[in-house]
Amino acid sequence: MRLPLEGILVIDLARMLPGPYASMILADLGAEVIRVEDPKYPYGSPPPFFQKGRYRESAFNSVIMRNKKSIALNLKNEEALGIFYKLVEKADIILETFRPKVTEKLKVDYETLSKINKSIIYCSLTGYGQYGPYEQFAGHDLNYIGICGILDLNKERELTGEKNQERKPVLPGVQAADIGGGLVSTIGILGALIERDKNPNKEGQYVDISMTDCVFSFMPMAAAFQFSKGLNDGMTKPRNPLHGEVPFYSIYKTKDNKYLSVGAIEVKFWRGVCIGLG
Repeated sequence: MRLPLEGILVIDLARMLPGPYASMILADLGAEVIRVEDPKYPYGSPPPFFQKGRYRESAFNSVIMRNKKSIALNLKNEEALGIFYKLVEKADIILETFRPKVTEKLKVDYETLSKINKSIIYCSLTGYGQYGPYEQFAGHDLNYIGICGILDLNKERELTGEKNQERKPVLPGVQAADIGGGLVSTIGILGALIERDKNPNKEGQYVDISMTDCVFSFMPMAAAFQFSKGLNDGMTKPRNPLHGEVPFYSIYKTKDNKYLSVGAIEVKFWRGVCIGLG
C-alpha cells in the first residue's frame, strides 16, 4: 500500500518533543524525514536509556525519532550551510522550533529559503508565536498550560467555599502543549501541502504555530462556562462536569484502594449506572 506522503521530503531542524513529534507523524505517513542535528547539542539523546550491545541508546529517541534519517551539521559553518541549502533545493517542508529571529541569524529563515525553493512549506513551532510580548521568552509544556489556564483547571475542587483557589494544581503526566503543538503543526503542514497542489504557481507558504494558542483551543467547555457568566440570570446555573463537581462524571475510590472513573453524562447512561448500583 502506498502511503499518502511518499515522495515528500521533510527537513527537520526541531528539538525536544513538539517538533520531532510532528515530523514523526509525517514520517509515519510516508514522508522522508531528514533530521539536521547539531553535534554539540547537549540534549540530543535524553533519558531514559537502554543498553544495546556496547552502546547506550535513548529510549525516547527510539520512540520519537523512528523512520527518520539524520545528518550532523553546524549551521554556523559556511560549508555546512551550503550542504543544508542543497537539501533545501529538493525539500518540500522545513520544520523548526528555534526562538523567533534565531533562524534569521543562522540564515535558514523562510525568506532566505523560499528564494532557494519557492515551493517550500516552512513551519515554525514556538511557545508563544513569532510576534507578541512573550515571543522571546523561553518555556516548556508546563509554562504553556499554566499561562493558558489548563493547569488551573487540573485540580481538585469543592462544591462550596473559596478553598478551591488555594488548592495546588496537579502536574499532568502528559505534555499536552508539546504534543498538541506537534499535532497542530502537522495539520497546518498538511493543509499547506493541499493548498500548494491547488496553487498554479506551486508556491509554498509560512506556517506559524504557537503552543500556547494550541492548548488554549483545547478548552471549549471551560470557555463556554467562563463567557456565559452573568448571562444566565434566572436560570439554573449548571456546573462544569469536568471539575468533578457532579456525581455522573467523577472519580471514586474503591474498597481495595484503587480508583474508578465514572463518565455517564447522558441521562440514560447515568440512570443505568444508578440502577446497576442498586
